[in-house]
Formats: sequence, structure tokens, C-alpha cells
Amino acid sequence: MKTPSQDKDENNSDLTPEELLRKKNREASQRYRDRDPERHRRRMREWREANRERSRELSREWRNRKLAFSPEEEARMRQQERDKTKRYQNKMRDDVFGAYGGYVCACCGETEPKFLSIDHIHNNGGQERRSGLYNSSGTAFYLWLRKNAFPSGYQVLCMNCQVGKHRNGGVCPHQCKV
Repeated sequence: MKTPSQDKDENNSDLTPEELLRKKNREASQRYRDRDPERHRRRMREWREANRERSRELSREWRNRKLAFSPEEEARMRQQERDKTKRYQNKMRDDVFGAYGGYVCACCGETEPKFLSIDHIHNNGGQERRSGLYNSSGTAFYLWLRKNAFPSGYQVLCMNCQVGKHRNGGVCPHQCKV
């Protein structure tokens, strides 16, 4: 009768010593991750922050290996990347609007998120974009706001109020009616 270790040795007999060591390390790593997943995530996040370039290099290598297999795999990964980008942009938008009062126009009270945007209170948005503080995209602007701890000088306005303010010398037409 075979002992469990003999049975295990027979299953791994076709592996080289290096492959066997890698297999044992993977199994030990999996047991560690299963015991305390939150601790593992925290350690990995710390490692990625401390080794940013190496982490990016490894990610690129992994991605390129995956994409080399098949067009279907490439299409699936690209769709995952688009979905992840969209989730990230939506979260950033939610954070920014939350910091400036939520999804409600400061002038007319409009609440449809698709109509709302961040307005420069002092009408200096063009100067800021040209100065190179951030790129002209909305996501880059939101990222800049978040990195700078949501500075004052911005408000949530609907596009009607924002364009009306621009064309009316810095005052929304709703304010002129009062």
C-alpha cells in the first residue's frame, strides 16, 4: 500500500525540480490568500505602490501573453478594460459631484445627471485649461479636482445655466429675472 507522499510523488513525477518548486509555492500562496484575503490585498497594494514600475512591467507582460492566444481572448479583455474604465470614470464623477453638493444644479435645481457639469465660479475655465493644470477632458479635470482635495471655486450647474452664464457676462439668466 502506498503512503500519501508516495502517491503525491507519482503525480508530480513528470515535473522538473524547478516546476515542482513553483507548483508547491503556488499552492502555499493560494493557502495564504485563502486564510486572510484582506491582508493579502493590503500587502499586494503596498508592494505595487513601492514597486510601481516593476508592477506595470509585469502587468504588461501578463496582458501581452493573454492577448497572444486568440482574437476572442483579445476581444474579451478589451471589453473588460472598457468596462473597468467606465466604472472608474463613473466613480470619479460621483466623487466630484458629491464633493460639490451632489447631482443638483446650484442655480435652477436640475437633477438629471446627464445635464450637469462642474462650472468654474470665476469664469476662468479656459485659462485653467490653457495653463496646463489638466488636460481638456472631463476625466482629467475630475482627477485634478480629486488630487487637489476638491478646491473651492467650482459648483455644479446644468448645461443651460452654464451656457447662459457664459453668454450673459458671468451671470445666469435665471439670476437676472429675480
